[in-house]
Amino acid sequence: MSVSFGPFAMGMLQFIFILAVVITMLVAWLVSKRYKISVGDSVFHVLAVGILVARVSFVVRYFEVYAEAPWQIVNIRDGGFDLWAGVLGGILMAAWEISRNRKIWQPLAIACVSGVIAYAAMSGYHEYRYGGELFVPNVQVQTLDDRSVYLNREYLGKPMVVNLWATWCPPCVREMPLLQDAQEKWPDVAIVTVSQGDSKQQVLDFVAEQGLNLDDMLLDHTNRLSNEIGSFALPTTLFFNAEGMLIDTHVGEFSPARLQQAIERIRAE
Repeated sequence: MSVSFGPFAMGMLQFIFILAVVITMLVAWLVSKRYKISVGDSVFHVLAVGILVARVSFVVRYFEVYAEAPWQIVNIRDGGFDLWAGVLGGILMAAWEISRNRKIWQPLAIACVSGVIAYAAMSGYHEYRYGGELFVPNVQVQTLDDRSVYLNREYLGKPMVVNLWATWCPPCVREMPLLQDAQEKWPDVAIVTVSQGDSKQQVLDFVAEQGLNLDDMLLDHTNRLSNEIGSFALPTTLFFNAEGMLIDTHVGEFSPARLQQAIERIRAE
């Protein structure tokens, strides 16, 4: 679900996208030598415009949310992109580049299609290897009043957001007010935080210090949930629909818009 490089971590699909971009640029360099015409700049333009359009489309859809915290617009690490808007933007940019120099159409097409195939192949393998229909893990955790509960039984019948966090993790701390706001905004959704490795007293001290009022704060002393889902990066957030099926995931700090997008999905399904 995630990949880590020292202190840095990202979702596996984000990592696959970066690899696909690298492959696209490498193929562009190779076909430029083969056709004796440079297409590296054109490929870069196509990728840049595609990413920009995907981001702008997402921001426009959730503009009211971003208006409350406009600096989040440039925080692309939140993963807020509209895929098909980006694809359309990239295609239009490719058409523009070809209209300016028709000789580049073949090497440009080879480079771009190679990137698409690489992304589809890697993401397809990841889905085959780790995907399928995933449900709430059968993991036993503890409540702050010392009860043992099973995550997949405690919240049956309602959409659920499961946030893996720790008191020592700054991005996790920054997300907590957003999760509390979500709890108030969507009372039909269970907003569940599962502390990874913290003691009960550490969590209680943290709650008192931050003035939090989250209803469902659970403890996972042995990090079993992280092991179960295969994500060792914090924070990691899982979004399940009312049937307990995993609909969306987010590795790293989310923005209010990204959180709203994912919650809208699990409430609709």
